[in-house]
Amino acid sequence: MPVNQTIVAWITTRVGTQIGNGECWTMVETTLRESGARTSNSIMGASGVTANADYVWGTPTTLANLAPGDIIQMRNYRYSESDGAYQTRPHHSAIVEAVWADGVIDVFECNVNGSRRVHQKTLNFLSGDGISVSGRWWFYRPIPRP
Repeated sequence: MPVNQTIVAWITTRVGTQIGNGECWTMVETTLRESGARTSNSIMGASGVTANADYVWGTPTTLANLAPGDIIQMRNYRYSESDGAYQTRPHHSAIVEAVWADGVIDVFECNVNGSRRVHQKTLNFLSGDGISVSGRWWFYRPIPRP
């Protein structure tokens, strides 16, 4: 099974549970390790993985090429609608579950709104039609371990 499929299969069985300390980094790091992929520690080195780092999770990819099992690293992500609804992710990592049209991505994440349990959420990465999206984000394709 390709590593991205293994990642989605592994994390799907953990929805509703807490992985380790419940931090988003721990969820992604553990999922990649358990799925046979290189982790941020193996890519960046332990000294590069700090609490405030923009983690590298594999080979950079684009929104247009994003696939289930890829990783999104976010910095100051903010989504808002014209009716005032909004979401923020100041420093966050998530795993792609599904990719839809117009920059809409279903993700697995944790450590959001006080919950350290893995849950599924829809995030937008393109502005338009009453939606504003800002911040920075990076998309990564996990690398299988040799």
